[in-house]
Amino acid sequence: MPGVSAFWKDETGEVFHTYSTYGRGVEVMMHTYRLLDLTAKGRDENGPRSGMAWVRHHDRYEPAPAA
Repeated sequence: MPGVSAFWKDETGEVFHTYSTYGRGVEVMMHTYRLLDLTAKGRDENGPRSGMAWVRHHDRYEPAPAA
């Protein structure tokens, strides 16, 4: 699941974990969802492939066809 965390570093260099959210709580940071919510079908999450199945990651590709 995607997540967002916030940290704070004080004057002495000590780091504090101040906030975390996961799952649907990260939507504020993902502008794609905010734009999809404005469209007629929204995120179209009601079908059999609901959830994040529609997302295409830039680092995940299908095998290249044999030449």
